[in-house]
Amino acid sequence: MSVENTVNNSQYYRLLLVITGLLFVTTIIIGRLIVFQAVQGEDWAARGLRMQNVSVEAKPERGTIFDRNGAVLAANSQDYQLGVSPSLVTDPAQVATALAPILETDRFAILAKLESDHPYELLSGRISPEVANAIRELDYDGLQLDPLPRRIYPQGDLLCHVLGYTDFQGVGGAGLEGYYQRELAGEAASATQNVSPLAEQINVIAREGADIVLTIDRSVQYLVEEHLERAMRQYQASSGTIIVMNPRTGAIIAMANHPCYEPYRFFEANDRLLVNPAVSQQYEPGSVMKLITMAAALDSGTVTPQSTYYDAGIFEIGGAKIYNADRSGTGTTDMTTLMARSLNVGAAYLATEMGPDNFYSYLLRFGFGRPTGIDLLSEANGTLYLPGDPFWTESSLATNSFGQGIAVTPLQMISAASAIANDGYLMQPYLVQEKYTAEGIFVHEPTVLSRPISAQTARQVTAMAIATIAREIDKAQLNGYTIAGKTGTAQIAENGIYHPTDVIGSFIGWLPGDNPEVIVLVKLDRPKSAPWGSETAAPAFADLAYDLVTLLDIPPDTIRLRADVMAARNQGN
Repeated sequence: MSVENTVNNSQYYRLLLVITGLLFVTTIIIGRLIVFQAVQGEDWAARGLRMQNVSVEAKPERGTIFDRNGAVLAANSQDYQLGVSPSLVTDPAQVATALAPILETDRFAILAKLESDHPYELLSGRISPEVANAIRELDYDGLQLDPLPRRIYPQGDLLCHVLGYTDFQGVGGAGLEGYYQRELAGEAASATQNVSPLAEQINVIAREGADIVLTIDRSVQYLVEEHLERAMRQYQASSGTIIVMNPRTGAIIAMANHPCYEPYRFFEANDRLLVNPAVSQQYEPGSVMKLITMAAALDSGTVTPQSTYYDAGIFEIGGAKIYNADRSGTGTTDMTTLMARSLNVGAAYLATEMGPDNFYSYLLRFGFGRPTGIDLLSEANGTLYLPGDPFWTESSLATNSFGQGIAVTPLQMISAASAIANDGYLMQPYLVQEKYTAEGIFVHEPTVLSRPISAQTARQVTAMAIATIAREIDKAQLNGYTIAGKTGTAQIAENGIYHPTDVIGSFIGWLPGDNPEVIVLVKLDRPKSAPWGSETAAPAFADLAYDLVTLLDIPPDTIRLRADVMAARNQGN
């Protein structure tokens, strides 16, 4: 074979090899294209779509809570989360030394994270803005502060049980924050957005949280909390509650409990402190219940204000013996004296004369045994055993008449008494006067729950309550004002028996007695200085009322009545 033929054959084989390789590669490419297009086409198209589209979320701002004058009670701020990129820290030992006292954390624990091989380390889960500012002043590379939403309460622990708190996830856990969670939190909005500049951009707008305005005046609330703490110190009580309410509308003007907690630091509080005793804790009310018993007896026609009964100092029913608190027997006694001297035998007499069906129908009309429906979380029902219930006995009819064997919340008790102060109308108590939402402004309208007694009966019981203060409870009087009210001293049931010494002292009073603007409940738990509500809760009421009439601009009787006379004369002319 010649040299020329050998070269030609070599070139031919090389060309054939190249062509074969090109055909092979082309076949692979075409095959892959077929697989991409025909077999995996939908999957790759979806991947491309996912790369073009991103999820966009708009988070709403939680609504603000204001008092009735516009003072901010709950608002929004932020804490911070501190992280670090260890690779960017040039001097870990120096940074750890600087951070340790600020974070109040062990220096070596911080140093270990600063020298970590990980790209990111979390140094602190949640720190305050003040701590964050101190860290910013250090100006070290690698540190990163990320904001975390946080609810703040500018008034400190004022109104703690009414406001409640919001946890770190933005969920209200008690009080108004919990009850109005949906309205306050608003509603987040999300959408899938195409990042292509040629695509139409979608606006994602969250529904912002509603702002709410309370019926409570911050200044009045502060006054009430100050008086409650003072009364607890003076009478050596373990805890207490004061509620101030407008009996005409049901609007809560102030609601205070002690001990309290700081909503901003809710996580440090004992779980028991997070519960609002004014609406969630039950107690036996004692003799304040005689207001309701007398109202029922008069309204049912069982007695009249002029009726009398014979009080022998003891009343036997269902195998139980009922005594007056002072163990006295007053003989022939009228209705006003029964109220003024708070006679248990007289109250038992009224209830048995009415009969169980009549008596308990009135208690139900006054709202006992069920929630009032106030806009707060965790309202208790109260406890009212009716004839036929396993725990009801014949003697319950008598003991319930003077507030024993029946359990109420402070709010239930003041609401029931407010019907007497309000011409027989029982109003639903409420705390939110206005809600400001994207849909508009919603204003609360007072709601009548029932009318358990007539206006005439309400005026008759009020007259007796005024006489009770004037004749028997000097320490509840307020110079220049007519006060209507009733004391209560209740034993405390524990483990099925009554505590031998501890009591609950309470007082409910409204003023002016004949045309009330406010009704007040004072409840002091386990006072040590005196065993009677007339010696503890009643004077605490008078002390509070002295400042309350000034703050609420309630004129004395002489000025008020003179104004009424002048108004009547002007109408006549």
